[in-house]
Amino acid sequence: MNRISCISINYRLAPVEIRERVVVSLKDFEDLMPRDAELYALTTCNRTEVYWTGMDEGTVAARLCERSGLSGEELRKFSEVHHGRDAVKHLFRVSCGLDSLVIGEAQILGQVKDAYRASLEAKTTSIFLNKALHSAFRAAKRVRTETDIGKYPVSVASEAVELACHIFGDIHQSTVLVVGAGDMAGIAASRLKERGAHDLVIVNRTHAAACTLAEELGGTPRPFESLKDELVRCDIVIASTGSPVPIITKPLMDEVMKARRGSPLILIDIAVPRDVDPAVAKCYNCYLYDIDALKAIVDRHLTNREEQAEKALGIIAQEVDSFERWVHSLNAQATIKDLFGMLDAYVEDEVRQSALCGEEAARLEQNLRSALRRLIHRVVSFLKEHPSLANIEHTRRIFRLDGDYQDRHKG
Repeated sequence: MNRISCISINYRLAPVEIRERVVVSLKDFEDLMPRDAELYALTTCNRTEVYWTGMDEGTVAARLCERSGLSGEELRKFSEVHHGRDAVKHLFRVSCGLDSLVIGEAQILGQVKDAYRASLEAKTTSIFLNKALHSAFRAAKRVRTETDIGKYPVSVASEAVELACHIFGDIHQSTVLVVGAGDMAGIAASRLKERGAHDLVIVNRTHAAACTLAEELGGTPRPFESLKDELVRCDIVIASTGSPVPIITKPLMDEVMKARRGSPLILIDIAVPRDVDPAVAKCYNCYLYDIDALKAIVDRHLTNREEQAEKALGIIAQEVDSFERWVHSLNAQATIKDLFGMLDAYVEDEVRQSALCGEEAARLEQNLRSALRRLIHRVVSFLKEHPSLANIEHTRRIFRLDGDYQDRHKG
């Protein structure tokens, strides 16, 4: 268990102005990874996390500082470090939505899986992180099916809409502008329609994506070049793009608010890095809320989700225990013992199903046991002579010695 470590910069410790600086990719660490090291990186609007094996914590931290411009002291202040069982537990909590700004949000699992596919393509994960991530996926599936934590669909995007409705009141006659057409923007736009927004405009750099989302929701797509005009005429703006720099700037909003003649405008920025320059808040009658402002929203189903979260934590504890047992099994002696245990279970099952008894049953059992032991003799001998981690893991997968024997090397 002590092989896996994690550095997490998340919404609980780091404000958005820090989180938007710590955006990393797998390429940022490729030159640091020894031959047998593994690495997985996750970046969302609420967190940047790096999980690794076979590397020094100081090396990973130094690269995070280099990429973000944070000092070592700042990184320590705004991050948390997990090792071994705690790192695995943290990964499971994140994947299940229990470490999210909104408890139980479902979108995080898709983001974890997308980051894992990127790791598989880059070949930065192997035995330990592959297993840990698939175990996390299984834990998340169990939490969704065995608890009611997902009964009330919630996300940062949907809560952004609730914030707009709370501030603006009835949005039926409001003109709403969604800047972006990705997953978060799509969730926000869909929620806006559910809450009664009739005049919904979608603006995106890729106009085709805006057209697709607008068609799905009955909104109106506009070219990105019309952003200023749409800002002039709308009442509510929700921004969520993948831009590395603000696309709604102070100079732009100075012109917009002048054209609006002081008419109030609500902007909710749920992107990280931020889409709206924080200086925009200085514009008269321009009310800007970033993703951290969502912390102040009172969730109507908070009590219910907290109760369900307790059940989910129990499931996570079971899955962490299962992962820990798997880690301890990764030696030749334990694997050989499990092979013979598998053989005994198979023989007992076959004898039981044969409906034989007495000497006939004993003879069948002896013959089966003898034949199967000859069959696995070469495997056992090979493991004794070549007890490498890769050989042990392949043996466990081939003979399905663990509960989750799916091919963990596929996305």
